Amino acid sequence: MSAAPTSAWEHVADVSELNDGDRKSIFVDDTPALLVRLGDTYFAIEDVCTHDGQPLTDGPITHGAITCPRHGARFDLATGKALCMPATQAVQTFAVEVREDGVYAAVRTANGGSTASEQAAATPSATAAVTAEAVPAEASAGESVEVDDAEIIDALRQVIDPELMVNIVDLGLVYSINHADRKAVVEMTLTSPACPAGPQIVGQAKMVIERMPGIDEAQIKLTMSPPWTPDRMTDEARDQLGFF
Repeated sequence: MSAAPTSAWEHVADVSELNDGDRKSIFVDDTPALLVRLGDTYFAIEDVCTHDGQPLTDGPITHGAITCPRHGARFDLATGKALCMPATQAVQTFAVEVREDGVYAAVRTANGGSTASEQAAATPSATAAVTAEAVPAEASAGESVEVDDAEIIDALRQVIDPELMVNIVDLGLVYSINHADRKAVVEMTLTSPACPAGPQIVGQAKMVIERMPGIDEAQIKLTMSPPWTPDRMTDEARDQLGFF
């Protein structure tokens, strides 16, 4: 069965209301959300892009992910995970159950949210369908390890600007990430062209990425175009630095 919710189950749609590929704007515990049907599987995801707070409502859906129509950030419908820049934070997802009298949604449990059942979506049998991504198999020795942008972003959060004491992702210094054939290329900037900590930040960024399984080489490309501004910081960075 799907994970026990922290709020009451709410009827959000009739069983016959959505066809394959359809979506519906709903509210779950007063939170705006999208109910999406792909095949016989339903997903419920908060209707907001964590990059800039814009709604995901009309974003294209492909390969189990929804893309923000404004800046192109993609989010996994089952887990809410941010799959590419410019988003770095996950979107909230909700538990879904399909019953004879309709489709129901509720807030997930607050016990960490990383179990397979909590990352599952509902099917018409009312039994959670566990996605392959929710239960990754251990890679055998010598086997190629898949790496995605979100994992590289998580690694780069370990790199702290020594002057501001905030990680380079939340500062908005990372512009783009590309990786293929066990090589990663990161384009990033500094808070100023004369930043004395520049060499240290670049070196640490290269180091944390090359420590990742599945990456043999990391290339850090510095650019000053467009120049960094405080507008690129996340809310967490703003709070830490006292920006309002």
